Amino acid sequence: MSVLFLIGNGFDVNCGMKTKYKDVYENYVKETSETENLKKFKNTISGNLENWGDFEMAMADYAKNLQSEEEFLECIRDFAKYMENHLITENEKFKKGLNNKKIKQAVKNEAKKSFSSFYFGISHNVDLMMENRNVGYVSAIEVVSFNYTDTFDVIFSEYAEIYGIRANEVTHIHGILGDGPVFGVDNVEQIKTHFTLSRKGKRGFVKPVFNEQYDQHRVQLAQDKIRKAYTICVYGMSLGDSDLSWRNEIIEWLRESTANQLFVYQYDFSQVNYKTVDEKMDIEDEAKEQLLSEWGIDSSDPIFEQIHIPCGKNIFNFGEVIEETKKEIVEDKMRQGENFVNQHLPEVVTV
Repeated sequence: MSVLFLIGNGFDVNCGMKTKYKDVYENYVKETSETENLKKFKNTISGNLENWGDFEMAMADYAKNLQSEEEFLECIRDFAKYMENHLITENEKFKKGLNNKKIKQAVKNEAKKSFSSFYFGISHNVDLMMENRNVGYVSAIEVVSFNYTDTFDVIFSEYAEIYGIRANEVTHIHGILGDGPVFGVDNVEQIKTHFTLSRKGKRGFVKPVFNEQYDQHRVQLAQDKIRKAYTICVYGMSLGDSDLSWRNEIIEWLRESTANQLFVYQYDFSQVNYKTVDEKMDIEDEAKEQLLSEWGIDSSDPIFEQIHIPCGKNIFNFGEVIEETKKEIVEDKMRQGENFVNQHLPEVVTV
């Protein structure tokens, strides 16, 4: 039975990469602006960073301050290019770190642990159901990435290498660095403008429109992967309004069969503490109610029982693992240095 992972930016963040929008804004707003339009745009961001936590939805709202489609596209393209360059740097920095054998092995171990036990700990009922599906088997794992980096692809390949097989290809629904990464919202109605968007304006900031005109195949691949899955694990993404179409695909998938099971990792709930198992179950129920409310669905809906939000547990802890391994490497080198000194100290002769 196939298992599908939907991967968002939280994955890269958990790898220790600085890929949040706020990480990019810090230096972007200091860049020299070629036009007055860009200068105002950067001043707006720097003056209210809290409102720009989600660039795409914030940009859709900011559009009401602009006078034309040309100004709108100028802001989007300027930021998108800077963002892409920033991500390229972070992506290469991470992959360079994997050149160390100890770090690479530690990453492989964490990947194996995460892929084989992402479902574990919800309840004995869920544990048994997932074990019967053989969900940890690497050849049955499919991936749709909402990231522009190939960080997940690299780690997934390392995981597959443990078993001597090739990992299934990762579908990058929003494009990948160097080949059409697309920023934008889910539909034109989300963009607040007082001017009409032309074909180029829609293509420049509406992701489904861009994909329709640039790469329909990746959309079809992602849809097929969702429809063929029996289990889906969402990690590092909220399936918010900027990805509304994909959220609706997931909801439709859940309604198609009660056998379909959805696991959603949310950072806040992965960090919670609890005293008893029933308290953990209470927390999970509250988390599911909150999620469904955000999706506009009542908690009495039958799909409530098909959704699982792991509490007090996280996976893909690559950033922590890498830092721990680095410390071990440093400590090993220090010990080796001490041993070298001790071995070469002259003998002390006592009389």
